[in-house]
Order: sequence, then C-alpha cells, then structure tokens
Amino acid sequence: MTSEFDTFLSLDGSWTLYYAAHRDLPENAEYNTQTALDQSKLPCVPATVPGSFELDLMRAGVIGDVFYGMNPLLAQERENMHLWYTRRFTCKDEHAYDLIFDGVDTYADVYLNGILIGSTDNMLIAHTLDAGILCGENELVVHIKPIFLASRQHPIEAGVVTHLAYNAESLAVRKAAHMFGWDIMPRILSGGIWRSVRLRRRRTEYLSELYLQTVRLRPGAAYLLLHYSAAITGDLAHEYELRLVGTHGESRFEQTIRLWNPSGTQQIVVKDPHLWWTRDMGDQPLYRVTAELLHRGTLLDRVHFRTGICRFTLKRTSVADEHGEFCFYINGEPLFVRGTNWVPMDALHARDRERLPRALALLDDAGCNMVRFWGGNVYEDESMFDFCDEHGIAVWQDFAMGCATYPLTPHMAQALETEATAVVKKYRQHPCIAAWAGDNECDVATAWRRADVDPNRNLLTRRVLPLVLSRHDPTRVYIPSSPYVDETAYQSGNLENTPEQHLWGPRDYFKSDFYTKATASFASETGYHGCPAPTSIDRFISPEWRWPWQNNDEWQVHATCMELGEDAPYAFRTALMANQIKVLFGEEPETLERFAMASQASQAEAMKFFIERFRSAKWKRTGIIWWNLIDGWPQFSDAVVDYYYARKLAYHVIKRASAPVCLMLREPEDGVLTLVGANEHRVDVPLRYRVTDLANGDFLIEGEALLGANAATELDKIAVPKDGRLHFYVMEWEARGVSGKNHYVLGSAPYSFDEYYRYMNESGMWEADGFSHA
Repeated sequence: MTSEFDTFLSLDGSWTLYYAAHRDLPENAEYNTQTALDQSKLPCVPATVPGSFELDLMRAGVIGDVFYGMNPLLAQERENMHLWYTRRFTCKDEHAYDLIFDGVDTYADVYLNGILIGSTDNMLIAHTLDAGILCGENELVVHIKPIFLASRQHPIEAGVVTHLAYNAESLAVRKAAHMFGWDIMPRILSGGIWRSVRLRRRRTEYLSELYLQTVRLRPGAAYLLLHYSAAITGDLAHEYELRLVGTHGESRFEQTIRLWNPSGTQQIVVKDPHLWWTRDMGDQPLYRVTAELLHRGTLLDRVHFRTGICRFTLKRTSVADEHGEFCFYINGEPLFVRGTNWVPMDALHARDRERLPRALALLDDAGCNMVRFWGGNVYEDESMFDFCDEHGIAVWQDFAMGCATYPLTPHMAQALETEATAVVKKYRQHPCIAAWAGDNECDVATAWRRADVDPNRNLLTRRVLPLVLSRHDPTRVYIPSSPYVDETAYQSGNLENTPEQHLWGPRDYFKSDFYTKATASFASETGYHGCPAPTSIDRFISPEWRWPWQNNDEWQVHATCMELGEDAPYAFRTALMANQIKVLFGEEPETLERFAMASQASQAEAMKFFIERFRSAKWKRTGIIWWNLIDGWPQFSDAVVDYYYARKLAYHVIKRASAPVCLMLREPEDGVLTLVGANEHRVDVPLRYRVTDLANGDFLIEGEALLGANAATELDKIAVPKDGRLHFYVMEWEARGVSGKNHYVLGSAPYSFDEYYRYMNESGMWEADGFSHA
C-alpha cells in the first residue's frame, strides 16, 4: 500500500563498516559516533547498504569468496564479530521523521547524532524508529552484535528438540534458521543491514491500515469486507470520510464511509466480479484500488493498492486412510497443485533481491501453480508476491520455524506474535496467498525425541499464530504445521500417516516401496539428488579437488558439511548421490562429466516419476510440491537449477510433466501400461495423440480424445513387451493449438545409461546446461 503523500529519503548506498571480534573489544567500549569509531582504531572498510559484512570484506579484499573451496568453514571464525555501520546524511527542511529499517541482521542498537533511538531484535521484519525532528547534517551509527550474545541469554530447556546441535542457538532468536547450518545451506551467521533503510517524513493524519478481503462468493456477486484504520487529529471522527474505488476493466466497485470511529469494517458487494484464478484455471484480474481520506472535503491522504477477488479453502482429513484427503479449492473448484518449494535465494540475503528476477522467470517457465515458502528462510521480498499475483501462482507461506520443537516461553511467544502480526499485515492483501502454515516439520519433530509428546501442546502454532490470524486475516487457510499432526492423527499412534506428507525416506531407488506405497494424498516435499554440471562445479571447487568425489573435503563442504569427518552431519550426501546413479544405471562413473550426466538423469527420472504418480491419480491424489527449484549457494543438492542458474535435466523433464495438458503412462499393472491424460483447465480439451517406442521405431497407438475438465482421463492401453529390453516410449500430442511431448522408460533397474542417453537425444528431450557434449 503506497501513499501519494509520503515523502522518503533513502539511506541506501555508501556507508562505512567498522568491525571487531568480541574478545578484542575494550571493556565498556562505547562507539556511538563516527568520531568515537575513528579514534578507536578499529579496522574499517567501505560498505554498501543493503549488504552484509562478508560482502563488504570481500569487496575490500579482506576475505576471499565465502562460497569457494573450503572458505565456507572460515565463516565460523567470524561468528563473534561486532559490526558498526555509519553514514552521514542531510535533511534540508526541519521536520519530524521515522527511520525505517526493512531488514537488520539481527540484534542492533541504533544511534542518531550520538543518541540511542532504538534497537532491533528480529532479522525477519521491518523496524520503525522515532528519529525525532531533523534538519541539516546528521550522523547514523548502527551497532550490530554477534548473535551468540542474545542466544545465550535463553538457555535451551528440556522440552526443546532440534535436529542438529548446530541449530540449538537459533531457536530463541529471530534470525533465519538456515543460517545456523542446514542440509541445504551452509553455516554462515552473517550480519548487516540486509534490506533498505529510509527516512519517512511523519504525518499526523493518514490512512494507516487497509485490508480488503473476499469473504463470500455467490453466483453473480462477491462479498468483500474492508478493514480500515486512520490516524486523525480532529475531535469529531464523523467529519472524516473514506472513499474507496476499485476497477478492473468494466468491473467497478466504490464506497464512501463516514468515519464515526477512526477504524472499522465495511461490507462491499461487487456484482459480476472478475475472479482471480491460479494459472491454467483462469485469468488473474487484479483490481486497482484507490482509497482517499478526507476531512470536510479536504483531501488528507490517497493510497493505491491492488487486490484480487478469490477464495481459497482446504478440505483435509486427519489421517491417510481410504478416505484420506488434503485438497485445496479455489473459488469453489478443486485445485490440483503442481508446485515447488522455495528455499533461500542466497546464503547472504542482501543478494536475494538481485537474484529474484531470473529465479521468478524459472518458476513461471516450469509451470508451477503453487510455491511453498519454506519455514527455514526469511520472508521473501514483496515483489515476489506481486509476481505470483500477476502470474497465477498460489503461495503457501510457512512462518519462520523449522525442524525443531521451539521454546514455549513468554519471550518466544511475544517475539513470534510481533513477527507474525507484521508479516500478515504486510502480505495479506495479495490474492495469491492460499495458506499460512505454522512451521516446517515441527509437529513431526516431537517424534524425534522418541517420547510421548503431543504436538498439539505447542502453544506457538495452536494459540499464538491462530490468534494473530483471527485478528488480522481470519478468512485464510491456516495449517498449524507441515505435515500437520492433529489430535486424531496423534491418537492414531502414527505421526507420519497424515494425508499431507514430506516424502524423503531412504532416498534409494525412486520406485522402491517407500515411494510406490506412500499413503500421501498430497506431498508438500519430495526430491532427489542431481549433480551440478562441470562448468558450475569449476566455479566453486578448486582444481585439485575437482575429481573424484570420494574422500573429497571440498565436495563434502559443498554438500553442507560444516565440519569434516566421516561421522559429520550430512557427510553421507555425496555418497547418496553416487549410490542413486549406481542403483539406476549399475555403474560408478569414472569421469566428472559422466558422473554429473548420470546423476542428472537419475534425478530427472525420479522427479518425473513422483509428479506423474500424483497427476495420473488425480483426485485420489491432489498435489505435489517438489523440492526444489534453485540453490541458494553452490552445492550438491536436490535443486533442479544450480546457484549459477544452470538448468539440470530434471528442470526440463519437470516442465514437460507439469504442462497443463499432459500425457503420461502409469506403471505396469497386469501386463498393461495405461495412457492417462491430465487436464488442469476448467473446460474439456480435445486432443490428438500418438505413442512411439524408440526401441524398435514402432507407432504403438494414435488417436483423438476429449480430456475431461480439471481431471485425469484414461485414454488407452499398451501391452508390456516380454522381450526384457529397455523400451523408451515417446508420447506426443496437440491440444488447443499447443504441441506437447513426454516420455516413459520401461525397464528394470539397473539399465544402460548410454542407451538411455541415446534415446533422450534421439527424442530431443536431453536438455541440460553446462555440459561439453550434451
């Protein structure tokens, strides 16, 4: 929500950074001015805001690239750093200002002209401080303290469980959890002013809060509820008016409200509304809304925002039995989810915003209709929510907790309530938000302790967050945890038998019993390793450690091992990747090029199988959110696009398997393969198709069919050959003027990688960046 009347002075750009280890600070040292810092003789370098101290030290040549070689381990030596960011600025006119930090990492004291004006204690939300009346030259000093000083004030109690010792100190501080070390991110406890800083001229009368929510949809009408709040100075509130106008094409609504109270609600009825839909289900009309605050006819404020008219709901059962269900609905229609998990854009979050545009283009190109913002991350830049609004991509937003049972202390409850209130108010106007989720895997984390602890006793996700949402976004879907173990599921004795599951398991052959017999109606996480291309590996692994992968310290570090040794957490991950190649192709490649190609083929076939197992059984199964689109640092991982934006084979295979109209073959049953057509449009789709077996060049079947609206339709049967050979089926179709293609590999693992690669090339479906001959 932006006001035409707001005046800002940006403080982004050039600053100076002073830094020192905690142990090197003189006792009772106080550096609250530029002069004091200059006299301290502390080392200093030019700094950039938004930024982080690692980026500043890299630019100054003090440290090397934190992602290269063994350098990620050196970050641990800088976890005790104090940081002072300083700059001077000029205010031309005497006026009262607010100082707004969109993101400070994390605990900081803020001094303006030598006076402490406030502190920050949460990396994940903005902080607004009273800068007072300013004029002329001014000086700003931000002292950021090492995180351990705060975390040690909150000792871990017996009721707390975390998946690694690395993560214990993260639980009582509101800093992105992944920064303490995760299986997808390095341990880099960064610090800095990582989002923008600005001064805002203070006004006395303005619109402070507006929220237009869709509460009911009826044939020919939408019922909206406007929540408003205004700052006014007059004694008589009824002398003020709020005028609201929303338009999209020929559709229009308007309302004038006399303010008998500065805050309140007002119902608005929109006739023949233009409804917002996820991609392939319909269009994404965004109403442009203008709101004006007037006093006796004089305009005091005018704000603009966009909104979409839509309603998400969720039907779910407690357990995954024969009646198990977990299905999103949009505007009353069931939504089959084809989504991806979104992890940190960068281990150094100051770079998130610059990386977003290319990543968002990949998200859209991959055909996703939902993105899950994972709970170990920061809350994404609002431009990403704008993109999702515009492109019909629903958002599942975790609150920032993951893989632990968090402290149930008054301190934690208050911190989370403050954070959640800020987050909900910031993003709630976006129609793309389908659901808020309390956390990532914290319900099932209770089982990691091997004790009888009911996750429904978690006051953070069962009381604090529901209360915040009841107050500020009461009509949206809320899922207390992912996966969610409610009372019924807990009493069943099997915390993993919920309709929504994270399908990780042994990560062995992707057609093993763990995957083929999974009871999930909806998978909100599942993935498989894929090695980056050699050209990408050469950018983060030093030449002497390039190959082989065995006994390779740099490969281990870039599989997120933040300490070395066979027993270190995540030391298994490169061997896991190699074993997946061996299981599928029966070989241990002797060159990096072949290893990476075979690994990417293994990942591609696994991800394809996972997606098609769910799509071909629509509506028995209702969605899959695979893990994950793109890496946030250079590593060996499950991502289908590496940190340098090189697309792995799986990216292209997933894109084909996720097309809104797609043909696929179910696994053999009774000697027969069933050809299934999935259609994500809300209308029937006629198509022409044919299936070819590249093993012998035969056209097996061809025909015409009508795919049912928003359904999976069985089209034909193919007898399974009994010759024991590897068969490679290519399915081609044309529907609504768009051509499509998909493939299916019939054969028992292990089979020949060379034969697989030849068929993929022959069909034109081997696509992967960064290989010399691929």
